[in-house]
Amino acid sequence: MTMRATEVSNKLDELYRELESVRGMSESEVCSKYNADCKQDIEDIIEEEIEALKSYECDDCSEDDGMDYINLQQSQGLPVICW
Repeated sequence: MTMRATEVSNKLDELYRELESVRGMSESEVCSKYNADCKQDIEDIIEEEIEALKSYECDDCSEDDGMDYINLQQSQGLPVICW
């Protein structure tokens, strides 16, 4: 499965929130929730996922979604500003 840049960004945000949540839990809460032997194991796994996503090279990491916005704007009678 390939991900777009926005999907990678959203997943990173989710992982950072989860990591902060885990860090705020007690050892027993983390072990119970994640069925783990220790809290550090879960922190390590989440951090590894974060690092993997940071280095992820997606096939389409551009924000271009393929939509022809110029023609869309023109068809609706809107002004088109080109940079």
